[in-house]
Amino acid sequence: MKNDELDDLKSAWNAAAAAEKKLGLDDLRPLIRQRAQHVFTKIRRNLLFEAVFGVAAMIGWGYFVSRIVPGNGEAYLAALQMTLLTVLPLFFFYYAGFRHLGRGMASDSRLIPALQQTIAYWDQLLVLYFWGGAALMPSFLLSAVWFVNSSARDSLLKITDNFTWTDVVIWVIGLSVFTMLFVQVSIKISYAKHVRELKACLRELEEA
Repeated sequence: MKNDELDDLKSAWNAAAAAEKKLGLDDLRPLIRQRAQHVFTKIRRNLLFEAVFGVAAMIGWGYFVSRIVPGNGEAYLAALQMTLLTVLPLFFFYYAGFRHLGRGMASDSRLIPALQQTIAYWDQLLVLYFWGGAALMPSFLLSAVWFVNSSARDSLLKITDNFTWTDVVIWVIGLSVFTMLFVQVSIKISYAKHVRELKACLRELEEA
């Protein structure tokens, strides 16, 4: 009896596989488009969450900067530099991400080229996001050191006899490496895995 049940199970599995192979391109397109739109929704949700969190962080940073002693132009300049090094790259990333997410997906006839363009764009965008951040992070951290030393507040980053510029360079390099490792993991979790899902969708269409 067990052998008969096993044979029935194999037959059912083979029949299901054969039915799946019979799906033509016209039948597959709506299914793939629906799956791709679901992936876009997840990417869009991650972009929106990070953008909202970034705006909230900038509001908090603005309040912190407003507490600086009036007339300390150097501290304000350092704070402005830190803000620009953060806001401009991230604004470009989120704007480009939202703008190029799933363009041309409404038409089944253009599904393959639309997926190809979206995947190629996101592959480039994620590489630019990582290496752009790696290039800007040391400048941002040095700006933070400048900000701390130009303000009247005591901090671990204050340059003293016990914390020299050599220590600052070591601290900047170490924290930059740690931060970019965190960013790399974050990119893989938030975006790269979804791009892989889109690539799987594209492969199914191309194989069909």
